[in-house]
Amino acid sequence: MMAKKNMCTLDRIIRVFLSLACIYVGFVDTTIINEPILAMIIGGFGAFNLAVIAIGICPVYYLAGISTHRKVPK
Repeated sequence: MMAKKNMCTLDRIIRVFLSLACIYVGFVDTTIINEPILAMIIGGFGAFNLAVIAIGICPVYYLAGISTHRKVPK
């Protein structure tokens, strides 16, 4: 069974910025968060979010039955 895309373009753009910020805070500038485990979790969340953006299917949206993807009329 193939899941349908459930993320709109605006949702994906917002997530890109949030993901890059999480990766920056978690992996690049380690002085912002002094706890290494928390920094890795935040950075990992950002990396995971980038993967979700690439495929266009959010697992949380899928489980909740939510879709921000607009259906194009035929």
